[in-house]
Amino acid sequence: MVDSEPHSLASWRAVLSSRGVRLDQAASERMFGLRQLEAACLLIKVYGLTDQPLMLAREKEEYQIRHLDGQIKPMPGLYELLNEIERRELRTAIASSGVRPYVSAVLQTVGLAGRFRAIVTGDDVVNGKPAPDVFLAAAHAVQTEPQSCLVLEDAPSGVQAAKAAGMRCVAVPNPYTRALDLSAADAIFPSLSAVHAALADLSTG
Repeated sequence: MVDSEPHSLASWRAVLSSRGVRLDQAASERMFGLRQLEAACLLIKVYGLTDQPLMLAREKEEYQIRHLDGQIKPMPGLYELLNEIERRELRTAIASSGVRPYVSAVLQTVGLAGRFRAIVTGDDVVNGKPAPDVFLAAAHAVQTEPQSCLVLEDAPSGVQAAKAAGMRCVAVPNPYTRALDLSAADAIFPSLSAVHAALADLSTG
């Protein structure tokens, strides 16, 4: 929904820089779609850090929220797509790998607080993506069978999680994930505006 990857990566770079570490592209790509704690565990292993994963994840989260203003923008076509979804009276849920304080702060920043029937975050489930937990919890929250759900995702781990949950999945890559393997998705769309144009077919397919 939002172009959060640049700010997330910038936040990780700042936190790692304070430890004399430079985040490289290979590690960045491996983090896409992971929960903060899982990303922290990955970085500790890759760079041989001595931090506790929970403390490193929390430091990054706090940095990201402190520097949120002006850093997050909605993806083109988001508001128009949501308006059409609401017009069709479709049930909506957010299923995010992010922690709840961050997700709530982002929704407030882009004017979307209160627009979704349910919000499930990475700290609400046992296993993060690519496990299906967060999507199954979201489906349960909106009282919808998994096979009737359509997931919009931008990262390979999210696509894998959606398919593992038994849901249809449309990939809408961002500039950071466009070159990654999203072929497990049922379809790949270039933008949310394209999803909007195809919504009639997607919501009945």
